[in-house]
Amino acid sequence: MGAISLLGLGTLAGLHGALYGAYKDSPHESFLLRRFLREVAFTLSGAVALPVILPSVSHQSAFTLYLALFALTRIVTEFWKLFLRVEPQGDFRIPTQMHCVVGVVHNPLVRLLFGIGFLASIYGLYTAFRMIPASVAPAFDGALVGLGIGTAEAIAGGYKDGTIEGFSWLKFFKSPLFGVIGGVIASGHTTDPAFLLLATIGSMRMFLELLFKMLVRDYAPGKFRAITGPFAEWYAHRRHFVVPYALTWLVYLVLCSHPNW
Repeated sequence: MGAISLLGLGTLAGLHGALYGAYKDSPHESFLLRRFLREVAFTLSGAVALPVILPSVSHQSAFTLYLALFALTRIVTEFWKLFLRVEPQGDFRIPTQMHCVVGVVHNPLVRLLFGIGFLASIYGLYTAFRMIPASVAPAFDGALVGLGIGTAEAIAGGYKDGTIEGFSWLKFFKSPLFGVIGGVIASGHTTDPAFLLLATIGSMRMFLELLFKMLVRDYAPGKFRAITGPFAEWYAHRRHFVVPYALTWLVYLVLCSHPNW
């Protein structure tokens, strides 16, 4: 996989996340070009850094790299929003900054320490997944990785959102279920533990966002206080994001059907 191809995949993966975010949030906060471009910039940065961090990138399929870059974007974006970015929280029902029992954490050092713990937990899961015996069938290996990372995400989401809107077993089990599905899909394209984990996260997030947010009629992000956003014109304008978003799914399907690319 050459540098140009990697940057191309990074651009497409970044657009997938940016288009999803713009469609979901624009009626509530209008279309923010800087946030749209931020997603693409994060992914392109990941495309540049990935060969340095994981030299085995040259042995991965385009499908695996597409998902891995999208997963890295989601991880970096969550780290930025929860542990670094400072913004007024008055418009949010569920804080976008790290919060605990006593409320939003404002101390930058404490937030950063939580962020380091967030990254360490992902690395800890990766270390645990590496202990899965090589004799395990690839699909079962992927299912175990998906179950593990999906359960971890469900626990984190249950804490982050459940303390505000109540705990839901239905919501809790979505991430483990789609983690398993994503892991099985990813296992057909890579056996590298790091890329299997990243590709699993990528598929899991893409399916969860599509099925439970994009395709849900009149879906409103739970983080906002109001169900109907104040920028009503964007309920009509956001339809322009749908076709390019669908094209990024077409890229997913085409790459998935050509594991040798």
